[in-house]
Amino acid sequence: MIWIFYSHGITALIGPSGSGKTTYLRTLNRMHDMTANVKVEGEFLFHGKDIYSDSFDLVDLRKRIGMVFQQPTPFPFSIYENVAFGLRLGKKVPKRVLDQEVETALRQAGLWDEVKDRLNTNALGLSGGQQQRVSIARVLATKPDILLLDEPTSALDPISSRVVENSLLNLRDRYCLIIVTHNMQQAARISQRTAFFNEGRLVEIGKTRDIFLNPVEKETQDYVSGRFG
Repeated sequence: MIWIFYSHGITALIGPSGSGKTTYLRTLNRMHDMTANVKVEGEFLFHGKDIYSDSFDLVDLRKRIGMVFQQPTPFPFSIYENVAFGLRLGKKVPKRVLDQEVETALRQAGLWDEVKDRLNTNALGLSGGQQQRVSIARVLATKPDILLLDEPTSALDPISSRVVENSLLNLRDRYCLIIVTHNMQQAARISQRTAFFNEGRLVEIGKTRDIFLNPVEKETQDYVSGRFG
């Protein structure tokens, strides 16, 4: 099956627990390279080149296809240093450039106004929602083409979840975002396209409205109507 991700917008991956959503997501920036006895079949073409080819630079890949995890993952140092971390890898960046890039990333993540006066405080002192947005800003600072998000709001309270959702909505015109979510209401709220997985298979993909209101496959209809899952 040929599956095309558009350069902008949000694609939601939905399905029951254990259906293969996260497993699939992790193939998109070769996270499974760090797992023993994993076999990957097929191709994932990124700018026309298979990311699983031996010649693909993994460091460059993970800068250009960034990932945000279920639990917020701030490093135990300042907000500023968290966001600047990826920018400093392997190169020396002038302070004025770092300042500008950190501010831009925090603005894109919808966090700048909340933290601009305390950039030197430890990121671990932030709320869960703020920590998750720091994690998003850290990825955005490296200017990725694609942002992978593995249930980024499932560990957050409803208010924090909505703030993170709003940040993603503000990003969807500039980035390709692919989000795994168990929350079908969230998928319906923020995504333009939705893919339904079940038992390790991609069952159906299409416009979000069509998946929820007029799915082609009965299996999809049964899931979105609550008959299983």
